[in-house]
Amino acid sequence: MNTPEPVIHTAAAGKPIVNIRGLRKSFGEHVVLHGIDFDVQPSQVVVVIGPSGSGKSTFLRCCNGLEMPDSGRVEICGRLLADAGRMLDDQALNHLREDVGMVFQSFNLFPHLSVIDNITVGPRKVRGLSRQQTEAEALALLEKVGLVQKAHAMPASLSGGQKQRVAIARALAMQPQ
Repeated sequence: MNTPEPVIHTAAAGKPIVNIRGLRKSFGEHVVLHGIDFDVQPSQVVVVIGPSGSGKSTFLRCCNGLEMPDSGRVEICGRLLADAGRMLDDQALNHLREDVGMVFQSFNLFPHLSVIDNITVGPRKVRGLSRQQTEAEALALLEKVGLVQKAHAMPASLSGGQKQRVAIARALAMQPQ
């Protein structure tokens, strides 16, 4: 059974911050990504739409080095992430991930941390910022997503939409490019 490719919508011009050429990924004999070419410009909003099983999450995982493509070239923020099925070393991947934010459909919030701690843990651990700096930024982000009143709530008490907004705030707290 052929699964349709995801539809990728973009709109902008200039030097791309994401540049992907010939991206291919398969699992066993099932080819999920068939030679995708894709660019994203700085500050561009991108929507990846497709039916379940069409490769949307696999595509995003390949873009962030969470999944190894079989072939193709992935360049993010001017840095080569993968080429011809080879990935960068772990240290280079970690540096790249400091500049790239992604939110997946399961959100991956830490269940044992409050909303504000979920948002501040990354900037504190990865960027070395103080709790005071990160909490002020987290509260501002929670205000933007309409959840400042949930700052000290635990993820289990949130609705799916609230979890999604917390995950978006957490990704933005890392100040991705």
